[in-house]
Amino acid sequence: MSSSLHRLLLIALCLATGLGLPAAADQAAAPAPAKPAPEVLALPKMEVTAQRIKKLDKMIAKLDKMIAREEKKVKSTELDRALNNDKVARAAAIFGGNSAEHLSAVAATRVALLESERDVLEAMKRPATLDELNMMEAEVEQLRLNRRNLDDAAKQR
Repeated sequence: MSSSLHRLLLIALCLATGLGLPAAADQAAAPAPAKPAPEVLALPKMEVTAQRIKKLDKMIAKLDKMIAREEKKVKSTELDRALNNDKVARAAAIFGGNSAEHLSAVAATRVALLESERDVLEAMKRPATLDELNMMEAEVEQLRLNRRNLDDAAKQR
């Protein structure tokens, strides 16, 4: 066998047993020096936190509960219609009484506003620009103001 073949067998045996390369074989098998690597492009550091998304998810869950609660009020019960019928509500209007139909309409309007607010909050999870995010926040505040003012007849006029 030739000496180069002996050297290759010795290297293979050493690598297989985990002994490493002998000094003479290490020099013979050493690769040529590599070219220096080009400069590495470093991107700016970016910290990703999920605080805003978690906060939005909590607000959406809270709105879902409010929507479910208000949807029960959309259809008035027999007791509500008996206590708040139109004749009694007109007579008690000076005391702030409302008819069952009016209360049902207010509840339906409140459900629509809550669903609109929920849709805007869902869209806030992925805004394209900061201006869009600010517009969505202003829209949410306006929807909340409208919802709060539903029961106050003076503010509706």
